[in-house]
This record gives sequence, structure tokens and C-alpha cells, in this order.
Amino acid sequence: MLKIGIVAEYNPFHNGHLYQIRKIREIFGKDVFIAVVGSGDFVQRGEISFFDKWEKTQVNLECGVNLVAELPLYYSIQNAEIFSKMATRILDYLGMDIQVFGAEEENIEVLQKVLDLQKRQDYKDKLMGYMKKGNSYSTSQRLALKEYELDGIVKSNNILALEYMREIEKSNLGIKPFIVKREISEYNEEKVEKERKEFASASFLRNELEKILEEFCGDKNLKSKKLILKKLEKIQKFVPEKSFEIILENLEFKIKNGINFQKLKEEIFKIVKYKILTEKKEKIMEIYDINCEIYARIYKGAEISKNYREFLENTKSRNLSNRRVERIILNILLNIKAGMMDFEINYVRILGFDKKGQEYLREIRENNNFEDIEGKNGFEKKNIFVNWKDIEKFGKFFENNGNMGNSENIEKKENIKNFKIQENFFEKIKIEKNGFLLKELFLEKKEKLNPIVYLNN
Repeated sequence: MLKIGIVAEYNPFHNGHLYQIRKIREIFGKDVFIAVVGSGDFVQRGEISFFDKWEKTQVNLECGVNLVAELPLYYSIQNAEIFSKMATRILDYLGMDIQVFGAEEENIEVLQKVLDLQKRQDYKDKLMGYMKKGNSYSTSQRLALKEYELDGIVKSNNILALEYMREIEKSNLGIKPFIVKREISEYNEEKVEKERKEFASASFLRNELEKILEEFCGDKNLKSKKLILKKLEKIQKFVPEKSFEIILENLEFKIKNGINFQKLKEEIFKIVKYKILTEKKEKIMEIYDINCEIYARIYKGAEISKNYREFLENTKSRNLSNRRVERIILNILLNIKAGMMDFEINYVRILGFDKKGQEYLREIRENNNFEDIEGKNGFEKKNIFVNWKDIEKFGKFFENNGNMGNSENIEKKENIKNFKIQENFFEKIKIEKNGFLLKELFLEKKEKLNPIVYLNN
């Protein structure tokens, strides 16, 4: 059975995503196995996701995906390189044969040419030269590639595609890359022409949904439901039926409970501002992606800013984009420390599966002692779990019974490394649980512990 992997955020799930799934079955056959690895309740843009992880999983399974796994929170809100690297590794860890991704450039040889160029010293020198002038990494990359007449490659999906391919090559993974050309819509488009019939980007859809939230937030009795439905007509043609149903339910819940994304950002800013201004510099400097220069900027920004938007405006610079600042805000909020970012796969959490996915999990269990936490070499096995409590149990087993903690073993270099991996694992579980608490605080939703099982196919 050919196994196909996809990395996606599905925020929200739209016709372009459905097109990709159908195209995979058209190209590789109807019986292929499809697994998705994606972000959960927080996304790579440094924001809370409009669809939560369970809404995404439900739509995935009803639209033809067989297995859904979560990209852990501490990786899902980082830059494109980390996001794509770790998601690709998890697909490979799950045993996928091919990774399919959308890109503006459909010729994979062109992207390979760019990858080969980026290994050359002359390219690296040009890139560093532009960065030293104060440009951001993405701007410097575009300017450097322009000198080789390749600047047209620097588009959102191409950048992710390059990172997927780079990781596959660098880590010598077994999974192979394959492009399905992105149809019509641009990744970051905010407007679409009236004639557009089928495809629109997730950015456009989110913008429209956020406008509705801002307009009707707090209408507890949903007196404006007819007007809300009227406004939703603008986006209904761009999403599958099941996705539209969830969008409507999601909107109704947020409107009734007064949940507005701009308000959420302001609440987050208040907490983060307090932490920046009251905690010692050394404490904040432990947070991932913060150096002395960035600390100075965010401290000054926190001092003079009254709200979230002002903070972004006062903190950004040529080499510190708004998106990076937003990711740093979440790193501070969740207490994601640089020391724990070891880029190890300690566990994979399964969010949902259908019959075929269930059979595949059974196969993994038989071949890899699935969830056998009593094993002596737990970190060397495929630690794939379908229940959050089992992940916690797995962590506690090593905390209580790990044989890497005594002084005799720690003297050995390999055991020092293993001990650090073990220590980081505990920190990662804490971060995930911090995410659960924030979800309950801001979105008024408790974390589910068991996966969605979809057996209707």
C-alpha cells in the first residue's frame, strides 16, 4: 500500500485542500493511504487557530484523509524552516513513502536547482551581505536569488516546499517529495474577484470570518443569524460542505461567547507585557528565538506600547518581521525555552483515524511494540499514541524509572545526550499542557484526551 503524507494547517479547510486530496488519489490511485501532519490550536503565523485541532481533524477524515497527527505545539508556532522540518520528520517517522505539497512552481527540478544553489559559498556570501544590511531573512533570500534570476521563486508555498525538500535531503529521509501545483489562489491574498468560483486562500477566508466576528461579537442570542448567513455566502462557495458546517458552528460559539481574535490578542499582550517588564532579563533571554538585540526591542516596545498593534509597530525592524514578533509573543506566553528545542521526535500524538488508519495503527503496534512503555529503549521505538494520558504516562515512566540519571551513566557522552533528551521531553509535555490551559482560558474549550474515530467510510 502506497502511503502519502501531507503537511497542512487547514485554517480553515477549503476547496484547495480538498482538490489536493482528490488529486493525490487521481495520480496515485484511489486506494492510497493518506496521512496529514498539521498544527493544532496554535498556528505557524504565531496566532490562535480559527479551527481548533478537533474541527480540523473531523473535516480531514470526512474529506478522505485516513490518519491525522498533530505537529507538537512547540514546533508548530516556529518559523517555516522548523515547522516544515519537524512536520516532514514526523511523516517519515510514521512511515510515509511520499510527501505531497502544493507550490507555485510545479517543476520540482527548478526547486532542486535553488536548493543546490543555496549550498554554494557565493550564494551564502550574497545572502549574508543582504542580512548584514539589516534585511530580514526572507527579503535577503529574495534579493540574493534575484542575482541569479530566481527571485520569482520566493513565494510562500515555494519556500515551504524548499524547506521540505531540504530536510528530506539533509536528514537522508526515506520519504520522497512530490508537487501538486497550487491552483489559482495566492497564499496571502486578502481579496478575490467576484468571478472567482471555486478557490480562495485561507488568508482571505480568515479575514472574512474575522470581519464577521468583529461585527457581531457578543450577540448572545444570535439575533443577527440571518445577517451572518448572508455574509457567509461570500465564502461558502470556496469551502466543502462539512467545512462550512463547522465554520458556522464555530462562528456561532465565538459570537455567543464574545470571542474575538483581536480581543484575544489584546489579552495575550497584557500577559506577555507583564512578563517582559517584571521578569529578570536572564529569564526572558531563556525563551526560544530571543537574543540581546531582540530582548532590547521587545522590552522597549512593551514599555511604550498600550496595545498589541502598537507593540508590533514599535518592535518590528528590517530584520524583525511582525510574524516573527508574534511567534516570540507565543513563545513567551507558553514559556518555550531555547534549551528544550532539541528537534527530537519524542512522541507522535494521533488526533483521528478512519478504518484504514485504524488498520495501519494496528500494523505499527505489531511491528514496533506500539505504546510499549515498559521497553528498555523507549526513545528508540516509534512512540505513537492515540490518547494524551498515555503520553503523560510515558513521560512519568522515564521520570521514575529512567536509567540515565545516575552519575556513573551520565559520565558517558551518549548518556549525557539521552539524559538531556529525557529532560527536554518533560518540558515539552508542560508546554503542551500550557496550550491546553490557554485554550480553555481564551476559547472556553477543554482539551479532549481521545482521538476522533471516523468509521463511516
